Amino acid sequence: MTHNAIVLTATVHDPVGRLAAATHRLAGPLRRIFPDIALNISDATTPEVVAALETLGATIMIHAAGESVIGKARRDAVGMAGGRPALYADFDHMLRWVEFDPDDLGRVLATLPEADMLVVGRSPGALAREPQRLQQSERLVNHIHGLLTGESWDLMFAIRRLSPAAAKLIVESSKVDTLANDVEWPLLVRAAELSLGYAESDALFYRTIEEFGDAADGGDQEPLQWIRRLEFAAQHASAMRPFLRG
Repeated sequence: MTHNAIVLTATVHDPVGRLAAATHRLAGPLRRIFPDIALNISDATTPEVVAALETLGATIMIHAAGESVIGKARRDAVGMAGGRPALYADFDHMLRWVEFDPDDLGRVLATLPEADMLVVGRSPGALAREPQRLQQSERLVNHIHGLLTGESWDLMFAIRRLSPAAAKLIVESSKVDTLANDVEWPLLVRAAELSLGYAESDALFYRTIEEFGDAADGGDQEPLQWIRRLEFAAQHASAMRPFLRG
């Protein structure tokens, strides 16, 4: 399976308009890598961003904005692949990946082509460059997942390459509507005895949508941002509970 056969499925939420310029700038490379793109756009996304996304020739649907439905929006985006192999990614992550290291993107997409789900995580070096609130909270989630599965994976970056069988399983069986689908999807695939693989990127990094394009993250000095990351970690812990053995 070549990456040109993979549908890029993504969610987009940009109420501040930061993605418009990057979408215009990277439209050509995106279309060359992914001839088919399906986007699930939040209704809070600014009109200029929506207009930029329309230039990609993507299939588009709209969902109601809200943190409580991020996982559902992602699941619906996967369903837009229509039974074809898919790459799910949050769209801002994909823009950064295409701009800063498209060769890395191609290498990762070509990894373990036989796997029904390829979980894409950040390398140890990339993780070490992330904000402290992400490192400290995500380490707990990854540790619990490792105890469940024996796998030392970076789970909370929301990039998954999916076979048609894995995509169908997610659309039909996923119950987690929050961003804790990061752990639920691979655990569902494992429970269904489909095949899993893992690949790491050194090029991926996090920014809030408000800081998209900024040279540095500014959230580690804000108590609310730490609280939010702990809340997200707790959601992931709850999503893993049904998969406990015994």
